[in-house]
Amino acid sequence: MNLVKRIVSGVVGCSVVLGIVYVGARFDVRWIAGALILAVAYLTALEYLHLMRKLDIPLAAPEFLIWIPLLVLSYLVWDGRYADVVLLFAVAYQVLRYLAVMPHRTGFLQAVAGAFGLLYIPWLLHYFYLIYLGSPSQTPMTGAANGIVALLMVFGYDTGAYFVGSAIGRHQAFPNVSPKKTWEGVAGGFVFTIGAVMVAAFLDPQWHDFVYWRGFPHVVASSFFVGWAVQLGDVFASKLKRAANVKDSGFFLPGHGGALDRIDGLLFALPTFYFYYHHILHFL
Repeated sequence: MNLVKRIVSGVVGCSVVLGIVYVGARFDVRWIAGALILAVAYLTALEYLHLMRKLDIPLAAPEFLIWIPLLVLSYLVWDGRYADVVLLFAVAYQVLRYLAVMPHRTGFLQAVAGAFGLLYIPWLLHYFYLIYLGSPSQTPMTGAANGIVALLMVFGYDTGAYFVGSAIGRHQAFPNVSPKKTWEGVAGGFVFTIGAVMVAAFLDPQWHDFVYWRGFPHVVASSFFVGWAVQLGDVFASKLKRAANVKDSGFFLPGHGGALDRIDGLLFALPTFYFYYHHILHFL
């Protein structure tokens, strides 16, 4: 029954996200991707605050959450040009907010947790908007394809790792943090990631030309790096939840747990995807 819930909620969630990305490009209302990022970031930030309380590092919720929409808006209004400046102000505020807290150890941990939370959630998520914008030479539909390819790579890795690991997994990959993760599942995740790119390439002519005529070795290489990023993001979130002594970060999606449970791998994968396709290949 839990597997059925997992599959149904996963299909519904993916359909909604991919539909929003497509509609935003089809009707040239790219701010809708920012609205999606804001909703996901806010839900994840709430769960992050809950985890910090479990770790006895309570953060002032309003003074942390107010920076989420400010950071997202800084990406939308100026296409990210001044986002780093806003981020610096946000991090500086978190440090100053807890500077006078006593004892010093408590204040230090709160400052670190506040600054890290802003880097971990909205800052990493903003790479999706950069991927979605694409390069100046790309059409809005190619920009949407960029975002969909990145999302499908992450979903593909998660799907392959879960089903292959459940079916034939025997050798634990991270026994102290996530005992159910196996090396067989990791390999299955890589294969499914490549398959996701091959399927997604049919969404856009530029991607189809790149994947099937010019860049298949890069598809394999990027799938390797993105796959590892997804896995590391998942293991990191597992470490965080184990430290907080909780199984799931929340109960946002039936069978999937909270928002952080759903995007933990995506957070690490987005900058990896962007770095490879923008800085190395100059495709975005």
